[in-house]
Amino acid sequence: MIKAIFFDIDGTLVSFRTHEISPKVMEDLYALRGKGIKLFIASGRHYLVMDNLQDFPFDGYISMNGSLVTVGGEVVSCRTLGADTARKVGLMCRQHGLPAVAFCRGSYGISMQNDLTRKTFEMIRLHDVPLYSWDSLVYEDVCQFTIFADQRQEKELFTEGLDSVTLSRWFPSFFDMNTKGLSKADGIAAVIERFGITADEVMAFGDGGNDSEMLKYAGTGIAMGNADDTAMSAADYVTLTVDQDGISHALRHFGLL
Repeated sequence: MIKAIFFDIDGTLVSFRTHEISPKVMEDLYALRGKGIKLFIASGRHYLVMDNLQDFPFDGYISMNGSLVTVGGEVVSCRTLGADTARKVGLMCRQHGLPAVAFCRGSYGISMQNDLTRKTFEMIRLHDVPLYSWDSLVYEDVCQFTIFADQRQEKELFTEGLDSVTLSRWFPSFFDMNTKGLSKADGIAAVIERFGITADEVMAFGDGGNDSEMLKYAGTGIAMGNADDTAMSAADYVTLTVDQDGISHALRHFGLL
């Protein structure tokens, strides 16, 4: 029996076309709550920029790919990159002119803006991102870097000599960097332990490479019809696309509604 469901945001719960949860899916979320099922967000976003959820009362949030987990406003777990690693990454971004968003526990900002960052932020509806300088960044507080680089740059610059980090990509123009081995699955594990729920009683929805571990971990992992190959291969079931209300389709397929 499913007791908890975890949702990625962008491309899963929220359409890149409309930038909101569809009325049908929103209705289903309230119906699930009425059945006593716990509902959680599991996103690469920082909780401060989860501004496209239309104030739905989720039970908790896994943010920054598992780096920060909160339930009922209480911090369950928080993992940083470590000051030495963060400084090394910062130096590489600085030397190669790569914009990087630094996500700390209670703040975030970007090192520089360019046409790519502005276009990307417009596409994911992220506005008024503050600027920071590398000299003023508190490196020991960094939980995640989101680095604007293509796949070639990612491979050439960030896959050697950085043994303590994990890289994942859910949007073409950037990738996320978190503590090695950390994923949304770790966040789910921390949450369900708190509620006495087992992995078999969990359903998870996702569409990106950073969702693959949680789709494998959940008893029922569901990839959206618009998901990338990594997410699809990790899932137990592939539903319709986000713009076809794929979440609603899957909930009915599995008899939850």
